[in-house]
Amino acid sequence: MELKLNKNKHDNYGKKLFENIADYSNIYQKCNTKYGEKGRGSSIDGVIKDRIAIEIESRVSKQIRGAILDLYLHYNPKKLLILIPVHMNNPTITKSQSEYLLERLCKTNNDFQVVILNGDGNNNQYCKEDRETIKAALIKLGEKII
Repeated sequence: MELKLNKNKHDNYGKKLFENIADYSNIYQKCNTKYGEKGRGSSIDGVIKDRIAIEIESRVSKQIRGAILDLYLHYNPKKLLILIPVHMNNPTITKSQSEYLLERLCKTNNDFQVVILNGDGNNNQYCKEDRETIKAALIKLGEKII
């Protein structure tokens, strides 16, 4: 199943990078996360079967911290946060803060990866490099890349 693209060009850039990474026809999009019994909950960008929850973010750090909660509350044991540095004041600090939060929330440091991409929806000259960054993160999370 191919990830459907939405109107957010930066988000679309991140999702398109999953094409041609092994057989990721098993990435499912817009997976819901529940906040208790009431209300709608939220959604994350995708999952790889029952293993990895994926969130792609290009927003400001405060909004990314909220996305981390959505990612954490998804039932998949491993988490992949992909940062597209468009609206962040300092992407390196945002990555560091994200890793700190996930270290506190996840069982082990092997259960999550946070990566910063070089390209974005306006600048896709880094597709090959960014795809390699995602592959490396997936391998660290235990995915077999053929």
